[in-house]
Amino acid sequence: MSALTAPEQPATAAAVATGMRKIDQIAKEIARSAGTDKARAVSLDGQIEPTWKPIEDTVKRNDQDTYLAMEDNFAVLEKAVGGEDAVAAAKGSAAISSAVQAYLAKYPG
Repeated sequence: MSALTAPEQPATAAAVATGMRKIDQIAKEIARSAGTDKARAVSLDGQIEPTWKPIEDTVKRNDQDTYLAMEDNFAVLEKAVGGEDAVAAAKGSAAISSAVQAYLAKYPG
């Protein structure tokens, strides 16, 4: 395996817990701003991927359901932000919070 295809080192449990909490907070902020401040919502949405990227493989390895819930609801948030849909943003945020809580109950970090 070349260095380019080598899998990344798994994130520590503490790093995953910190990242999951940060994503939860970002999602909540998106839900608050999606219908009223599109620029802020877009900016916040842009913060999810850099926070998710270093921890997603570990989440996927530990809990496939949480991984899928997070990915699905990132898409919900992105679409809600683009359409300035506060209701959809709130639903996506709530689903992310639920997934984060369930994950952290199993893997508290």
